[in-house]
Amino acid sequence: MSNLPFDPVELMRTNPEAMNVPGGLLTKQGPQNYVGCVPAIAATLFFTDAHLPDVRDAISECFAAYQAAVNPKLTWLLREEPPEGPDKMAFEQAKPLKVMLSRLDENHPVSFYYTSGKLVHDAGPWEFQVYGIPAWSAKMGDWGLCGMRFAVPLLFVEDHAAVFQQLFVNCARLLRAVHGYAGHSLNLSALRYDDNQAFEAFLCSKLRGFDAGNLIAGAANAHLGIKTVSWLTAINKEYLEKVGGESAVRSELPMDWFRLFDYGAGIVIQAGPQPEAAPADEPLPARLVLPNMLLQSVRTPDVQLHYASSESEPRLIGWAADQWLKRFDVPPEQLMAYKAQLLKEPKIPSSR
Repeated sequence: MSNLPFDPVELMRTNPEAMNVPGGLLTKQGPQNYVGCVPAIAATLFFTDAHLPDVRDAISECFAAYQAAVNPKLTWLLREEPPEGPDKMAFEQAKPLKVMLSRLDENHPVSFYYTSGKLVHDAGPWEFQVYGIPAWSAKMGDWGLCGMRFAVPLLFVEDHAAVFQQLFVNCARLLRAVHGYAGHSLNLSALRYDDNQAFEAFLCSKLRGFDAGNLIAGAANAHLGIKTVSWLTAINKEYLEKVGGESAVRSELPMDWFRLFDYGAGIVIQAGPQPEAAPADEPLPARLVLPNMLLQSVRTPDVQLHYASSESEPRLIGWAADQWLKRFDVPPEQLMAYKAQLLKEPKIPSSR
């Protein structure tokens, strides 16, 4: 990220609030007096059967593991049409997630969105979301998958990359994840999401390593294939076999620059020692190009990232969304050049 006009790690250490992006930036009405989005490192996992008791227990375990590993400063809980209680409340007033999940009927969607903004409509650097389709939808099939997303400040992964990586693998194991990924992202205001998509679209045009789109939209197409590769990429055994099995992965991704972690239902691929922002004015990083090309055949053919705008603001829809999906694609004849480029990129330190 050397070409950025700021050093995000230094800002996080000296003045974390300087990373906050004003709400509504790049919209017709102009910036508003709230935090619209905050850069973060986020993990997204897609899984099945959030209506089942054992999967709901796994969701609770993931939330407990997240709290224990990163000590998040959560401030609010938002819910979509809860069967009891308000749809938004201070975090301290909320019942334990395990209790709230146990009170949900199987035909009620799972919807919990923990944020860390000062005000309820502010974005914050810590987030934990889980979304699950109700039993009747799951039984009909082709309604997408369930999803979980958790986020931490940039500085946390700068200082504790292994902790975040282990948390991702652990949650993938607990959920028996179908697929997922983790890396650079933006946490957008949960209550004012539409007004902040424009800045996310702009940032993704400058930094190709950033995720785009929200959890629910991603889950809708998650049954069609993986959404993207990132610093951490999870694929289940079905997808793994479609790309040639673990031996093919090890053959294509040299273990000095990549690591593989078994999560039971599949593997997690770690690409490089830290998340990669991939500035658009620099060459594509080989540590993202190579796994992208390896997994290209199991990628979803379609993705929903943003909603249409009536004000002609930047949005990742239609052609732009398709280009985002293919942003790490290269002609096959260039793969040898990227394998050579990999030799110049940071290795993952050997574990002792």
